[in-house]
Amino acid sequence: MKIIDTVKATIVGLIVIGNIGLTDNRFYIWTYEYKTMEQGEVELENYITYSSPGVDSLKGNTSNKLEYEMEVGMTDRFDFAIYQVFEQSPSSPFKYKEYKLRWRYRFGEKGKYLVDPLLYLEYKGRPDFSRHEWEGKLILAKDMGNWNVAVNPIFEVEIDESGSEKEYAYTAGTSYRISDLFRLGMEIKGSEYGHYIGPVIAHGTESTWVTFGAGFALTPMKEGKPGFLLRMLLGVTI
Repeated sequence: MKIIDTVKATIVGLIVIGNIGLTDNRFYIWTYEYKTMEQGEVELENYITYSSPGVDSLKGNTSNKLEYEMEVGMTDRFDFAIYQVFEQSPSSPFKYKEYKLRWRYRFGEKGKYLVDPLLYLEYKGRPDFSRHEWEGKLILAKDMGNWNVAVNPIFEVEIDESGSEKEYAYTAGTSYRISDLFRLGMEIKGSEYGHYIGPVIAHGTESTWVTFGAGFALTPMKEGKPGFLLRMLLGVTI
């Protein structure tokens, strides 16, 4: 029933933003590439993420997260985004969780350096302002023929009334272009709480796309972290 509620919310959101084209295709579900929005462009993205202790224990144990994002190209190298995040766990109703603000700045042009660098900064805030989290990423990527490789080292700081906590994490992926409309890849992500690996499929062009993938635990997960993740991304431009 909880998954059905999330799907309904997604459909409603897509109807609201209907009659618009899709853009800015993503090769990965966790890892960011060397891309920013062009100046003046406005894009909406929808993220759906399901998580559970394992593939064999989905029923009654699956949580889901729904994110709506709006990106604006401020310049041809710099863009800004706002996220609204909702979640539902097996023991709680569908609810508003947090908002996020994100900045990205792209250095140089593709192929200018050994790898293509981009800086990413994100702020996460609770509706009651009880917790504040900052996340920084160094996005390093490279195109080599039909192959793309991207690595994102991540540093996070979480601040609340009890103090602050730091965390280091990473995501990385490689993707191969099968055709102009289809790519296959693999991703890995992790932190001190555990590590995941899984396939990713990207379909479409710069104007119409969908990306789908999964994450399977490579190591025992700490502190009740899920052992299985499933995610789908859709992008929409105004």
